[in-house]
Amino acid sequence: MTAIVELSHVGKVYVSARDGARVEALADIDFAIRRGEFLTIVGPSGCGKSTLLSLVAGFNVPTSGEVLFQGRPVTGPGPDRGVMFQDYALFPWRTVAGNVEFGPVARGVDKEAARERVRTLIEMVGLSGFEQR
Repeated sequence: MTAIVELSHVGKVYVSARDGARVEALADIDFAIRRGEFLTIVGPSGCGKSTLLSLVAGFNVPTSGEVLFQGRPVTGPGPDRGVMFQDYALFPWRTVAGNVEFGPVARGVDKEAARERVRTLIEMVGLSGFEQR
């Protein structure tokens, strides 16, 4: 069975812009996740969990190795992958509808089409009536 997510010899080194200090966050990570499988990543603070997820999401690039999604290299964020942040990532000055609408509008989707999609999504997650909160 083909892997949905595959990491092959992935490493990530951060280099301080201030003093050039190097921190090896990940070294030689190999795993594959196939359709229907779940993976849990646990470990102490600072062990590289967020770095690993950032690489899979495409927010960052590995220093070495390769990250694949559905057999294709991950070269940046994409609509085919999603991230649930540890802390919420809402704009507190925007309404529920405004927060949901932000992504599509930022990508250039027509405002009226985005609003219709927002209505559908808000209804889908049971937040109808809370659009203006």
